[in-house]
Amino acid sequence: MAEILKSAGVKFGKELRGKRLADYLLVETADSYCVVFALPELDPTFKGAFVLLADSRDSGPLGETDGQLRLIIPFEKRYARWVRHLVALHVKHS
Repeated sequence: MAEILKSAGVKFGKELRGKRLADYLLVETADSYCVVFALPELDPTFKGAFVLLADSRDSGPLGETDGQLRLIIPFEKRYARWVRHLVALHVKHS
């Protein structure tokens, strides 16, 4: 996820400081379910963990129940933010 956000112009590392620490990513699904991540949660320099944006499984496309994109957060104990049918990513500034 961090690499995708970087390619969209989101700054991580030393540039993620001050008021920008309150910026967040809003993830939206096809059925309007939304989840939020603070940008520091997605910055590899803040956390050793990572968030995956999957478009395939076992060398093939995701199944119909997952949609074209699925968010996977391996370090989380609950799967509430493991969203399926992801349709939009919105970077918001507080």
